[in-house]
Amino acid sequence: MASIGSEPAQASTGANPRPRTIFFLSGIALSTSLAVGAIAIASVSSLPGVVVALVLGMITRALLPGLADATEPGIRYCSRSLLRIAVALLGLRLAAPDLAALGPGAIGIVAVSLAATIGTGYLIARPMLRDGQVAAVAAAAVAVCGASAALAVSAIFPQRAALERMTTLVVIVVSLLSTIVMLVYPPLAGALGFSAAETALLFGAAIHDVAQVAGAGLAVSPEVATQAVAVKMIRVAGLLPIVLGFGILLRAKHDGGTRPALLPAFLVAYVALALVAGFGIAPPLLISLGSTAATWLLTAAVAALGLSTRLEDLRAAPPLLLVFLGVQTLLQLMIVVALIRA
Repeated sequence: MASIGSEPAQASTGANPRPRTIFFLSGIALSTSLAVGAIAIASVSSLPGVVVALVLGMITRALLPGLADATEPGIRYCSRSLLRIAVALLGLRLAAPDLAALGPGAIGIVAVSLAATIGTGYLIARPMLRDGQVAAVAAAAVAVCGASAALAVSAIFPQRAALERMTTLVVIVVSLLSTIVMLVYPPLAGALGFSAAETALLFGAAIHDVAQVAGAGLAVSPEVATQAVAVKMIRVAGLLPIVLGFGILLRAKHDGGTRPALLPAFLVAYVALALVAGFGIAPPLLISLGSTAATWLLTAAVAALGLSTRLEDLRAAPPLLLVFLGVQTLLQLMIVVALIRA
């Protein structure tokens, strides 16, 4: 089982390892620089940092393809190993007191809607997209936490170019959908006559990314934003069983040879860090630093995905993927509204 921060194998560049090391470090530096720029832009705009990072990476790839190719070893490390570290650190964002304060009713609604969305989504996507792994990535992105869930589920599968390309497309489309529903759901909640608590539940249970959950909440009130983000954390907590479930399916379908690990190392770390955060074992400052590091590493990993993506890959995006993500988003909304009204 590879460690969560292990360096991928690199192609030999001759007897002298220095050029290989330089290209490797340059790829990391390039991905990190784009992440810095993305977070800076996100801080003064309403755009999610991961979306900005992805776009910056793709633009850099289009303008400087030679640079992206030369630094590919470091870029690959960021898009795979740093991604796993970032997912592990996301465990620090789960705070048990915040989740418990929501009450069993809210937790039950989120749990049922999460299970229904991921289950129906996967069953629809598998025949529709004709690729079980892509179906898992797409279904989890809508059901759990957008880009983070897509990247986490993709990370458990054997890496292949087609899966990386489709994962990038899922991240782009889900981030766009998340921004759209951030604008649509606040007036929708008003039209449905929802109370402040019901509105927070709607936002937290039906908007894909955390940033857009907070944005939709702030469009109503700071209190709704705070409660909506807490609801969203229940969905984030669902990332572990969902990734574990897809990991079990992967093992069951593996033919011969060494079977994939049931629980990858980065998910073991995710669980450990979630326990540390949930039981208050670590000081708040350390939890805050780890959570911030998760944001930076995830942004760098997405920038690296952008650097690995060619524009012709996007033009070849299957229309059915776009249709599925839109349909699943609408399905999730209907499930959540029905449960709130029940």
